[in-house]
Amino acid sequence: MQKYIFRIYFKNMIMNLKYILVNDKRFNTKMYIKTFGEIPDFENPKTFSEKLIFLKMYYNNLLQNVCADKYSVCSYIKQCGYPDIIKIMYRVYNNIDEINLDDLPDKFFIQCSHTQGFNFVVDKSDSEQFEEIKKIYRPIMKRKHYKPLRENCYKNIVPRIICSEYLEEKGVESLTDYKFYCFDGEAKYFMVSYGEFSHNVKNHKFDMNWNSIDHLFKKKESIDKNSIRRPFNFNKMVEIAERLSKPFPHVRVDLYNINGRIIFGEMTFYSNGGFVNIYSKEMDKQIASWIDLEKYRNDIVGV
Repeated sequence: MQKYIFRIYFKNMIMNLKYILVNDKRFNTKMYIKTFGEIPDFENPKTFSEKLIFLKMYYNNLLQNVCADKYSVCSYIKQCGYPDIIKIMYRVYNNIDEINLDDLPDKFFIQCSHTQGFNFVVDKSDSEQFEEIKKIYRPIMKRKHYKPLRENCYKNIVPRIICSEYLEEKGVESLTDYKFYCFDGEAKYFMVSYGEFSHNVKNHKFDMNWNSIDHLFKKKESIDKNSIRRPFNFNKMVEIAERLSKPFPHVRVDLYNINGRIIFGEMTFYSNGGFVNIYSKEMDKQIASWIDLEKYRNDIVGV
């Protein structure tokens, strides 16, 4: 945990410096060159990352801001007709030091409304763990998640701390996270992921017929595909992901499934800030073809 805290502080310092020194387009160009070793074409984007970053810079849809906010997205989910998939929310705070553990269950889940990657399971019996989480959250609550990777959908989110129900599945060490990659309201492929809460992530990608496509995204698989079981209500999960994603050119919809109970995780518009390194160049082009920028020209601003 201490190494994690140091890494967060260091990353904040470096990213905030970059934010001060360069504008969004120059920042994204430099990051693209650093990631892929080539100059991006944001004027006529062709790769998945080029299109994602183009959207990140110029796509202006207020609903996207609502859905990127882990608190306000609940109202959107209800409007879509799925109130039952929302986790039980115990308390919402503006400051980590406002939290009184006596008001919360023995175990609960804590996350920020305005950022990603700072999700923890809190066990009240481990006071040292909670003190370390507080050290992480104090600087995070002062930081706009827009700054590190220039994700405009996070720009105006009010920072909140959400304490919600602790999710667990008996006999399973880590919750299974199903991440659906949706384009124009259609789920094209999905990823099964373990270890999100423990920050030791392993995953495997499939097409919508449960055929493994993991080899197209990385050199070596981290989870045996044969160890992954299909939930009996998988089609319902697909229905939910596609309904929630319908207004957007692309979004990843994360869902849990615990003994048939489908639970919403989050909606992610720009995985890895838009800098997605796909092992297969053919797959990269195919994914890029699923994003029709012309269809969303009315929401493109500042090009």
